[in-house]
Amino acid sequence: MPMSPSISKPTDQHDRDAVREHLARSGVLDAWRPDRGRPAPWTVADIADRLRHLGAADADLGWIGAVAAVTNLAVAEFPGETLLEVWGPDGDTLVAGTLAPQGTGTWTDGAFHVRAVSTPASGLPWADWVMATVRDVDSGALVRVLVPVADVRVETTWDATGLQGSGGDTAHLDDVVVPARRTRTLAPAPSAAPLTFFATIFFASPLIGAVESALDRVLDDVGGHGERSARPDVRAAVGAAAREVARAAGLHAAASAALGTRDEVDALSAVARATSADLAVQALAAAEHALPLLVSGTGAAALHTGHPLARTVRDVAVGARHTALSPTKSALAHTDALFGGRS
Repeated sequence: MPMSPSISKPTDQHDRDAVREHLARSGVLDAWRPDRGRPAPWTVADIADRLRHLGAADADLGWIGAVAAVTNLAVAEFPGETLLEVWGPDGDTLVAGTLAPQGTGTWTDGAFHVRAVSTPASGLPWADWVMATVRDVDSGALVRVLVPVADVRVETTWDATGLQGSGGDTAHLDDVVVPARRTRTLAPAPSAAPLTFFATIFFASPLIGAVESALDRVLDDVGGHGERSARPDVRAAVGAAAREVARAAGLHAAASAALGTRDEVDALSAVARATSADLAVQALAAAEHALPLLVSGTGAAALHTGHPLARTVRDVAVGARHTALSPTKSALAHTDALFGGRS
């Protein structure tokens, strides 16, 4: 899947079309869409694998693709008429947004009036729609809404050192009027897998792919310099990195191996789901452990701002800090599931 080594926020329509084309070609914009004529339902493993390959080509694109896979899953829970409106009969629709509750809304004359700030919402510069989760002032219930990006004020605020091209800016929903058909009150469903579970699996995937790609580049670079590849310290560092990447790949495969369609994931036990999520987080940790070893094997050049390995280090450092990828949270969630109902 040929693509540029990096992306940036679009400065013109051509830039926007290029990013959208790469995402569409990866297939992730089709995720969970029943209207795209797939012979079989999407599986979590299929999407995770696509995201890993997309991240290997470009971490920013992989991250936006991971967000799209999660938001599509949320969109798929809306009524059929809403799906037709948002996804449309054709085209590759990109929905940006966050799952975390941010803002409030009130019902007036059959419509939901929303005031919310959603940040950071990756993919905003290229999005067609924005998804937000707000709290109903009157009932206290959480309500998920879908709003055309034209109705949203986008503020450029993303200034992290890594994933700089992911467009994680701020979406302001300033008293936006949302028709009832584009709202969904979130009812508790204790037996279903929460969307945050899928976020853990999907967000880890492109970051692991980025580290796998970095290892390949370092091996090609070191292998092309016979004198450096003969140095014991270089060989030891790159060899140790390769073992960490192999461990990450194995854990990543184990995390998604038992994950089929959405319905099949919902049918799994809480322990099985927590185990998969924890394996995905462990896989990312192993991949991240490989990066300083790759820097040691490459030398001081890897610390230059424009070096591809330096970019990978920054991208993975930023992405791995997402709350869905917290090792502490995943470990506690696994423990809670393991001992649930035993006390």
